[in-house]
Amino acid sequence: MKGSRKAIEAFSTYLQKKDHTIPWVLLMGEKSSGKTTLLYHLLSSSRDKVYPDTVMNWVDISYGTEWFKLIDLGKDILNDEKIVEYFLSITDGIVYTINGESEESLQKSIEPFHTIVDQLPSNVPLLVMINKRDPERKINLSEVMNYFDLTRISSPTEPRSFHFEICTIISGEGIYRAFDWFVSKLMAYEGYHETVTVHRALIYDVNGLLDFDAQFSNVTDREQDAVLITGLLSALNSMTRTLFKDSSFLDVVTVGDYSMVLVSRMQKICCLFVERGGALGKAKQIAEMVLDIFIEEGENGRIAIENLIEVSKNKDDGIPI
Repeated sequence: MKGSRKAIEAFSTYLQKKDHTIPWVLLMGEKSSGKTTLLYHLLSSSRDKVYPDTVMNWVDISYGTEWFKLIDLGKDILNDEKIVEYFLSITDGIVYTINGESEESLQKSIEPFHTIVDQLPSNVPLLVMINKRDPERKINLSEVMNYFDLTRISSPTEPRSFHFEICTIISGEGIYRAFDWFVSKLMAYEGYHETVTVHRALIYDVNGLLDFDAQFSNVTDREQDAVLITGLLSALNSMTRTLFKDSSFLDVVTVGDYSMVLVSRMQKICCLFVERGGALGKAKQIAEMVLDIFIEEGENGRIAIENLIEVSKNKDDGIPI
């Protein structure tokens, strides 16, 4: 259990340092139910392998234009009830995988499933994925839902958003249909839509020459990296236009903990250097407004651009989404 204790300590330290600006999703399920394979599927990694047990997988997942943090607990952590209780207390949503290989495996899943669900606040959405390894196996969804006693999941006094999906995780069947529903429920809380932190705003001409640079944190050093960023953007967009149509354009480039959000208009490219996991839709809107100001006023618009980005830090001010 030393490894799991270290993991929980690391996670607690992270909580103290980071704002909870994207949903945190707990991935649960019994051994061999397909939960780690599901994680790698969402990461678009190899799906035909058996993955080794780890203390904890803790990764950012991009789904469409949205982001959420997916937490997959290893078996050592799952054996510690207090640690599991802690993770259940901080989650914004739960994905629970169930082994649908046979009627017997479904029946065995009922008790451990309710042990977890009974600890969840009623406002936490629940996605239940019944994983059948054999795509030809027929499973009656109504019968499965009856097995799991829906009144214990949601009731008139404690309503909960939940969804059951029959899927074949190894092939991807049913995964995206299920997550379309799940992510829409996660993002129902407006605080997850509108938060974006802009670290830097840059504007280039179509030849990759830097016209404007405004920095709002110490994440990057303007003297040392402006040329590197310019070269990166120019090379990536040149490659995109070569491989695809002339009008193709990269709009988001994510590197490490940060994303570069790009907007192009009238032979100019605006790049916002933002926190990874922030609201990309809002970031693009801000980039468009920055570009409008610069095209009209040039360097004289610097104060207006800086004020715009300062206003954007408060999700309730000035920039509707």
